[in-house]
Amino acid sequence: MVNHMTTLGFRVHSPEDFENIAEYALSTGTRIKAKHGQYAFALAGEGIEIWLQIDKKNQVIGLNPHFSGSSRMNIGLTAELKPDENNKLDGSFHAWAEPDDSMESGSYPFVFDVPNRGVYGQILTPQSIHVQLSAFAHEVTIYKDEEEFNLSQDSELKFAVESFIPSGLFDSEGTPSATAIFTGRIVETAEIVNEQSKLRFTWALVRTLGGEIDVVIDQELVNKEMIVGGIISGSFWLSAKFQDEPVIKKKSNVIERIFRKNNEK
Repeated sequence: MVNHMTTLGFRVHSPEDFENIAEYALSTGTRIKAKHGQYAFALAGEGIEIWLQIDKKNQVIGLNPHFSGSSRMNIGLTAELKPDENNKLDGSFHAWAEPDDSMESGSYPFVFDVPNRGVYGQILTPQSIHVQLSAFAHEVTIYKDEEEFNLSQDSELKFAVESFIPSGLFDSEGTPSATAIFTGRIVETAEIVNEQSKLRFTWALVRTLGGEIDVVIDQELVNKEMIVGGIISGSFWLSAKFQDEPVIKKKSNVIERIFRKNNEK
């Protein structure tokens, strides 16, 4: 069964498999301090990242994968979603692709998760920032070229070859999620080997509406050969890392005065 870990070539289908990956991160990774705990950050090959979450009681509370690729997208960061009270090492943001000067509009809005959210303070919004955006495939269809893609659309509503639908904003439960449906052109592609499992997965740099995205796909989902110039369409989970240092909110004057008074005592 496909999941976000198998998408990067990890064998994770049971609690025992998860424990093996956690042990791998703890034994090979680097500890990175965060406000609400720490991460064990481990690599498992080209671009393959594991962010193991450890709380202040030194207990493992979660794990997020990420793929660090070559995509770069300029976005208008507009809001941070309210974090889960049980896990403040997670983080999700609302943003606009190709933002206008106000940062409050653009080509389309979307939500993405950040695997290392905890290393930053209170991030100021709105602000313009560059991210490296990865899309983990849930479902995909590969087309050899634009003509084949266009012929596959037999309904009256036809999608452009570069299109993006922020499906996570239309969640029936009312909570936005970091998911999207998009179509784009394959700019680069390769098979990558996970050094921990020795299993392969497929990567592609895809140009879609709003910019380029690193797409990663479990081999089980690849229905035909991926070629440069081909078209990919599907549904995805979105994970991103900031490529610029985000602007942090300044402390209020009240907090600054209290801090000064304490230092003067």
